[in-house]
Amino acid sequence: MMKKLSIIVLASIGIFGCNMAIAANNNIEQTEAQAAPSVSVDPAKDFLSQLGLSQSDVEMLYKYHHNTVMSEFRNRDNLLFGNVVPLKNTSFMPANTIGNMEIGTGYHLVNWDQQSIAEFKDTLGRVVFLMNTPEFRRDFNRSIFTVRAQSSENVLIPSSYDQLKSYVNQTAARYGNHVTAYVSDSHTQRAWGTNRLFIQFEQSGINAALVAHEMMHGVGFAHDGKYTGWNDNIPYYVQTILSMNESASDICKNGRSKCEPDMINFGEFYNSDDNETYRPANRETVKTSVALLGKYFNHVS
Repeated sequence: MMKKLSIIVLASIGIFGCNMAIAANNNIEQTEAQAAPSVSVDPAKDFLSQLGLSQSDVEMLYKYHHNTVMSEFRNRDNLLFGNVVPLKNTSFMPANTIGNMEIGTGYHLVNWDQQSIAEFKDTLGRVVFLMNTPEFRRDFNRSIFTVRAQSSENVLIPSSYDQLKSYVNQTAARYGNHVTAYVSDSHTQRAWGTNRLFIQFEQSGINAALVAHEMMHGVGFAHDGKYTGWNDNIPYYVQTILSMNESASDICKNGRSKCEPDMINFGEFYNSDDNETYRPANRETVKTSVALLGKYFNHVS
């Protein structure tokens, strides 16, 4: 939408030289009307900002992944976790409000600073964007068989992406679509999440893999019992799709459609330090294959 702004200059006209003042005033009006700036409003970019994404991420996605942006924009009223973002300021809890709720072992809660708030908003925005891409839907549906039905007590494991989205959004709505987040200055390299979208992070550990994992805990999914490191539960399954290279989509190392957990191909963790330039995901070679996180957010100008 284009808006033309006209600036009207009101001049005080004295008794003497009124004709000259009127002429000058007319000239000012004409000149400023011609030079008036145009304000461009792009609803799709505004939509990305409303996910919590930083301006640099907005511009990058709009430039390199315009089709996906427009697809999510058109479906903006039905996105997975779409009503949770943008995060409200009341989501970022002061350390002294934890009450009787459990604090992660080795954690030292502190108050959120503005840098950590901005980083968390952008990171969650990335997670929400990625969870609504066609690639995430495809990979989730392709390998959901690896998730054990009993991996999350009292929560039905979805058999498809559409079931996941329906469950997540209904559960988040019951919690008022409100995230309650605490932050720690500890360095345990761990995070915690539990029902009611309650999560705890470390300032140095705010990244898309952990945020996606803990958000799954926040709507009730778990990996009950001793964790074996296998991709057989929803929190780690979702984390793998987002943060491992795309070869993880070929879920079985033996090339079969089904395999035991010890034969799952996890791929390699996405690390932006290893990718100095943008490389699109390529399923043909592991070397050039990057996670969805890298495919969408590892562009270098």
